Amino acid sequence: MLPATRRRTASRLVLVLIAAMALAVSACGSGSPTPTPVPSGPLELAGTRWVLIKYLSPSGEIVTVPSSVTPTAEFTADTMSGRAGCNTFSAAYTLDGDNFTLTGISSTLMACEGPVATVETAYLQALAVLDKAALLNDGRLQLWDAEGKTTLVYVKAG
Repeated sequence: MLPATRRRTASRLVLVLIAAMALAVSACGSGSPTPTPVPSGPLELAGTRWVLIKYLSPSGEIVTVPSSVTPTAEFTADTMSGRAGCNTFSAAYTLDGDNFTLTGISSTLMACEGPVATVETAYLQALAVLDKAALLNDGRLQLWDAEGKTTLVYVKAG
């Protein structure tokens, strides 16, 4: 191979490697925010049962519920109840469009430990600040607080 041809080939190889590295770095970055999920339409909760899969921790992080814990929510015409971890809870709810309010939240008071206690504490705290609800296109139920933060995310119980 001629020296000039080798230089062009080496230059092209370097350019290809630089482009590949730039693409890899940009794919790993978090430059764009998580897209806001799109509600699927009017929400009817009565007669549905859900399993919590994500929650907003007291420190403000979205946390995936450990597989060893199964918090639930079940809705009648005017009541939300379920398991928070090792305790059960109940509250009256109102739903007007996407406006969601819980009142009179009560729970049993058994002592919990480990991940169950962590999830239960965060779940019960999140219930107290809910403001909006929507059924998303992917079938998940998502609840937000008054600041618009995703607070609780559920999948339909099977």
